[in-house]
Parts: sequence; C-alpha cells; structure tokens
Amino acid sequence: MAKERNVIKFRTRREVNIGLVVAFGVLVLLIINIYRYFTTKHLSLYEVQAGSVGSEVSAVAMILRPETVYRTEHAGYLNYYYREGARVTRNAKIYSLNDSSELQDILNLSEENSILTANDLNRLKGNVRAFCTDYSDVSFSECYRLREDFLSDYLRYRDVSMLDTLANQDTSQNSFLTVRSPQSGIISYFSDLYDGYTKEMLTGEEFLTEKRTVPQYSKQTGISAIDSFAYKLIPEETWELVIQVSKESLDRIKKEGTTVNFQILGDSNLYEKPYEELWLGEDSYLLVKMDRYASDYLSERFLDVTVFLSSKEGLKIPETAILEKEVYQIPERFIMHGGGEADTLGVSMECYDAESGAVKPDFYEITPLFYENGYYFVAEEDMDSGQYINSAGTESEPERAMLYSFLTNMEGVYNMNKGYAVFRRIERITDVEDYVLVRAGLAGGVSLYDHIVLDVSVVTKDIILIEGES
Repeated sequence: MAKERNVIKFRTRREVNIGLVVAFGVLVLLIINIYRYFTTKHLSLYEVQAGSVGSEVSAVAMILRPETVYRTEHAGYLNYYYREGARVTRNAKIYSLNDSSELQDILNLSEENSILTANDLNRLKGNVRAFCTDYSDVSFSECYRLREDFLSDYLRYRDVSMLDTLANQDTSQNSFLTVRSPQSGIISYFSDLYDGYTKEMLTGEEFLTEKRTVPQYSKQTGISAIDSFAYKLIPEETWELVIQVSKESLDRIKKEGTTVNFQILGDSNLYEKPYEELWLGEDSYLLVKMDRYASDYLSERFLDVTVFLSSKEGLKIPETAILEKEVYQIPERFIMHGGGEADTLGVSMECYDAESGAVKPDFYEITPLFYENGYYFVAEEDMDSGQYINSAGTESEPERAMLYSFLTNMEGVYNMNKGYAVFRRIERITDVEDYVLVRAGLAGGVSLYDHIVLDVSVVTKDIILIEGES
C-alpha cells in the first residue's frame, strides 16, 4: 500500500522588474516634456532693422520741353530715315519727299527686294555682340530694347539704301526731295496743341480732362499736304514736369524741405528733385526740372505720377516686442557720486539702524538706464518704491521725497545682446501694420541690429536683469 504524500503549495512572491519601472518613468517624463514644449511659448529674438514709411497721393503731370516743330514745304509722299527718339546731327537726312505715286510704287517694290550693304550688316552685328558681352540674367528686360533697336536700325539702313538709290536715278531728279535737319537733337514724330509750351503760357485749363488732347503722329505712308506736320526736334535732354497737387499736399511738401519725392507710373525709378512752387489762379502746382530720360516720354504730354509725402525713417520694431514699464525718473539734485575709481552713482536713502533704533541716510548705489534733460532714469526693480531719499548737497535740511513719487510709465523693449534681458526705451514715430517705426539714436534706446525679445509675453522674472549702459 502506497504512502500518501501531503504536498503543501506556497505562494511565490513576484519580483518587481526595476527596468520596466525606470522605462515607464522615462516615458512619462518624455511625454510631459513633449507636451510642455508644444504648449509653452518660446523665447524668440528679432534683429532690429531700419525702416521707412510715408503717405502718397496720385497726381497728373504735364511735360514741358524745348522743341521745334518742322512742317512740310511741299506736298507728296514722306519716307523717313530715322526712328522715333533717335539722336540726329545737324544737316542729317531726315526724310525724303516725292510727289509721284509711280516713284512710291518703285520704293515699295524695292522694299520687298532690298538687301543691306556689308557696312550696315557689320554695324548690326557689332550692336548684337556688344549686347551679348554686357548681358546678364538680371537685365533680361534689355532684350526687348535690343529687339526694338535692332529692328529700327535695320529699317533705317534699308530705307536709306533704297532712298539713296532712288535719288540717284535720272527719272526722279525733278520730283524727289531730301530734307535735312537744320540742327542737332532728338527726333520725334509726336505732335499736339502744346508743342513748345512754357510755364508762362500755362493757364491751368490744360489739366482739364477734355483738354488733354489726343496725340497726333506724322503719317508714315500716304500723301501729305503742304504745311503738314513733318517732325519735331528736341535739342537737349532737359525737360520739366508741372505736377498738379492740392494746397494741403503742397503745405506738407514744404514742411519736409526743398525737394519732392515722386514716381512716374510705369517707371521703376524713384525721383527726388528740387521744385518750384507754381500757382495758376487758385490751383497749386510743382515745377520740377528733369535732366534725364527725355527720349522715353517723347510720345507723352501728360503723365500719371505718385507723389510721396511725409517720408519718415527709423527703426522697425514688431508690435509684440513692445511693453509699457514703470521706471523711476529721479531729478539730478537727488543723485550723489560715490567716488572711487568707478565713480559710482547713487542716492541718499533713509534706512533703519537696528542698533540705535534711528533712521539714518545711507548711500545706495544705482545703475541708471540713461540720463536725459536733468533726470536719471532707473529701473523700478532696483529700489523699493516705499523708501525715502534725500537730495544731495550741503543744505542743512535736504529735500525729502518718497521714491513712489518718481515713478513714470515708459514704452520699451527687452534687449538680449548680452544674453539676458535689458530694458531699452522707444519713441514711436508711426505705426505700420504689425510694426512700429521708432526713433533711432535715442538715449537709452535700441540701435540698428540689436537683438530684442520678439514676444514680451513669454518673458519671466527669472530671466530679467535690468542693467543700464552709459
């Protein structure tokens, strides 16, 4: 008979896995840090940049230029040698005139079969080579100007060759005339009622919409009558703009100085020119002398311009970087010099003496933010506003004042050039969208390329250390 075995089972104690506990703790801390990273605002810096702002008004300007108009002395067909805007010399061939439709048919036929001379081809090739030498992708728009100039030169060389050939034919000697330029200048085929106008001739009615005449160009084809407009010569690049502005705009321009800033519609150039004040009746105008780009506006008489007013320059500060802070504005009579090599500054502050139980004045060193107009400005954190200070000097009864009475509000930013926040004041010039234009060169203010806190709402007391600079 088998023996019965009494087996007693004991519960085994589970061992704690330390590695899992540590890993779980690390995971929890990682999740918390990730959450805090994405939910907490971070300290970002902004580099102070220069900026400018100004208002602007749209205006109409009239072109005045020295110009001489030449008209036809005979009737006939006109054929020109030069393109619009070309500069011609004195006694240059401007156009030919023939009174025979038969000769005009010969010209048209010659145009279809014309071949340039070797010299003309070389000149065209030379212009293209010169352009390719100086070309860069930045000035790609110059390609369009090259195309225009190339086509104009080609047509002129072709027409000159045809007309010279026709002029030498015996059959055309009695009906073919060549007209030459009596002076040098820039040639134009634009004409209107205001050719040769000067400022003395202006009445103000020229600026009425119905008075801005439609340009009339000389005919390139067809027959012209006697005394028809043939061409116009402008002897120099100097021209004038008469800009119509309101009296209020004129007053603002006069306050800013003796020059006016403006831009012509379609022109990327910004002009700053001296001006003369001009009045026609009760209407005010600006007379501006121009010394370049006359050939760009030969076919224009009236231009749309933008006049820039109240142009102001300063430092560009984001609105989020600005805060209003309390500072002490302490009169100079309360400031004392501590002496020594550093010649520290301070105030005579009343302090309680525990041994004697009396209140005695004691020198308290300060670090001013800046000095201006007889006042030292000190950060509010530097002193207890409930303390009393005494004026400096040898008076038997010095002036006594509580620091609280010197508190004032001041706008500024936190400068982080030294790795910690330093308060710097600002003085607004004007607001521009999300930015503020502030004055440069201000005592105790910001400077160009300073690094400031972009968003002051993330600044905490543990990173603020107010320190002035002399």
